[in-house]
Formats: sequence, C-alpha cells, structure tokens
Amino acid sequence: MRKVLGKLAALVAVGALALGMMGCDKKSSEKTIKIGILYSTTGNFSLSETPMHNAAKMAIDEINAAGGIKGMKIEPLYVDYGSDPSMAAEKAQQMMLKDQVTAIIGTNASNTRLAVIPTIEKYNGLLVYNTYYEGEKPSKNLLYTNTCPNQQVASFMPWMVENLGKKVYIVGSDYEFPRKSIAFAKEYIAAAGGEIVGEDYAPNGETDFSSIVNRIKASGCDVVFSAVAGNSAVPFFKDYSQYGMDPKVTPICGIASHEAAIKSVGASAVGCYASFDYFNSIDTPENKAFIEKYTSLYGSSTTITNLAEGAYHGVYMLAKAIENAKSLSTQDIIAAASGMEFDTPAGRLKMDAENHHCWLNTYIGQVQEDLTYKVVASSDGLVAPIPN
Repeated sequence: MRKVLGKLAALVAVGALALGMMGCDKKSSEKTIKIGILYSTTGNFSLSETPMHNAAKMAIDEINAAGGIKGMKIEPLYVDYGSDPSMAAEKAQQMMLKDQVTAIIGTNASNTRLAVIPTIEKYNGLLVYNTYYEGEKPSKNLLYTNTCPNQQVASFMPWMVENLGKKVYIVGSDYEFPRKSIAFAKEYIAAAGGEIVGEDYAPNGETDFSSIVNRIKASGCDVVFSAVAGNSAVPFFKDYSQYGMDPKVTPICGIASHEAAIKSVGASAVGCYASFDYFNSIDTPENKAFIEKYTSLYGSSTTITNLAEGAYHGVYMLAKAIENAKSLSTQDIIAAASGMEFDTPAGRLKMDAENHHCWLNTYIGQVQEDLTYKVVASSDGLVAPIPN
C-alpha cells in the first residue's frame, strides 16, 4: 500500500559549505572555534543519543577536512551527561564558562533540554537542539533542527484514522514531550473523526508494559498511538507482541519509535508505523552516500535515525550560520541563521525567519520485514514549524 499525501520534496546534494577567513572573538582561539557536543552515550537515552554523537562528530570532521569555518577548524568538546538532566545543565555551564565554547550542540529528552535552557540563557550561550519535541515558545538562545508537533502529527493523525481505524488507544512516557505531543495529537484525532478509547502513561525508563498491554487488548482499539520514548520504546513494542497483540492487525503508530528502537525490538515491530522528518530508507544518492559513510565509520552497532541526521545537519547549519555571521556572538549567529537554506541528506531545508525552527518534510513510514521503514505517505514539500 502506498497512499501519498503529496510528492516528495526534491532532495538535493549535501554540498560542501563554502568556508573562508574570519577574525576571532573572545570565544575562539586564533585557529579554532570551540563547539560543545553534549550527548549521552550511557543511560536511558543512549540508544537515541549515541548515533547523534556519532553523526555530529562525522559532520565536524568533514567540515574540518574541508578547511574549517572561515579558515578556523572546529575544536569539538565531547561530553557524555549520562542521560541525567541536572548533569547536562552542569556540563553546559562548564562548557560556556570554563571552556568558552561558541555553541553547544546536543541534549535529547525534553526534561534535559528544559534543565539546560536556564543556564544557556543566563550566560547568553547558544544551544542547537536536534530532537523532535513538544514545541515551546522559542528561546532567543536556541536553534531547533528537528520537528515541532505539527510537523509530526498534523498529517499523521488524519492518515492514521482514515487508513487504520477510528478507535485509538494512547500510550506515552510520563514527561513533557509525550504529554504535550499527545495533547496536540488529540485535537487532530478528534477532527478526523477518531475516538480515544484509552490512555496510559508509563514512568520514564519503564521496562514492564504488561499491564498497559492488557488494557489495550481489552479496549477493542483499532490502532495504538505511541509516544513512549527513549530506551523504553523497546520493551513496550516487545511486550505488545508478547502479551497477545498483533502489530500487523492492530499496529502501533509512534512518534518516538525511530530505526534504532525498531532494530532493537526486532520482528515484533513489523507492521507498525511512525512519522518523522527523515527515514534512513529515503532513496536518494545523497542519503545513500551519508549512510554509507556513517556505516564505514561506525559499523552496524548503532543505527542512523532522524535524530542522527538532525544532529548531522544541525552541525552544518551551525557552521553555515557562523560562516555568515558578523561575529561569533550568540545573537549574530542566530540572526545569520534566520531564513537560511542549507543542504542535508534529507534534502534542502531552511530555518524559519522568525521562530528559530527548521522547515522540514513529513514522512509516514511502515516497518518492513528487514526492520526498515518504507515511506507510505509524505508532505508536498517542506512543512512550516508551528511551535506552541
């Protein structure tokens, strides 16, 4: 089955950034621009953030190999905050005050981003945030390179109700991103004529979903909408099959079930769906080249996700903004990013001229037997971000 929402946005080559000469300010040495890379390679979100760390490093190495940014190499500072929001805030402060970084790329879960933002704003730092999230009033100190809720669910919910059934059971992890995204999704489910027949939230890091699955089974739902996030997505999908649900009959439609989670779940995920701005199965030469290089560097122990690609294009976006900025100050870099277009493995994207968010494609994919997502629907070009 392939029901297309619109033609795929044209995907263009991931061009090398034009990199020349620029003077330095207090946040750079004579030869380098310091950038902090703040991702967890340990803890509950390591499944999501390890590929982000890898992709960010790959982009930095590529930019440095091409000559750096205006003649200066990026000097990366890689830090693992162990999926601990308070540690992330502490590390961000250290990067800004002690290490004098120009910007920080990273964090993942919303509770971590929210823990870090006050520190970033207090010291007038710059955070490039690369994870799909629940939306917020844009911070003057952040650039967002992944989806707002409307870019994930505005098309997904009507498509789900029309193609998979009207009776919807909702499951989410119990923190900001799932709860706020679900509240947003409910409006689209109702508008499409859907009926919510149950709703459950699991503690962040939960590994036992047997009770929730039993309630899903008893509900008589047609489809499950999932915002179970982090490493918890794996036991949820596994328990879903283990306790009697068939995802090929009653599929899970997820907004946090990226390829790394699906690969860890295995056959129990086949037949399920997800909506993201990128799948690693997108069939273009540019994306294939990106995947081939990532795999050659990091092997198959980690999986390329929309998060990883978001981190990769986040680095390139930041580099181009620095390239165009009057100085290395936070406000000058953000001003330079405003309205800027840039090439990525996902195609040509752009930063909104006002709200600091990327315009992105929307794809709906179905899990295949080989544990890849087959695109079954897509937006007709880039979708404007509408943060809450």
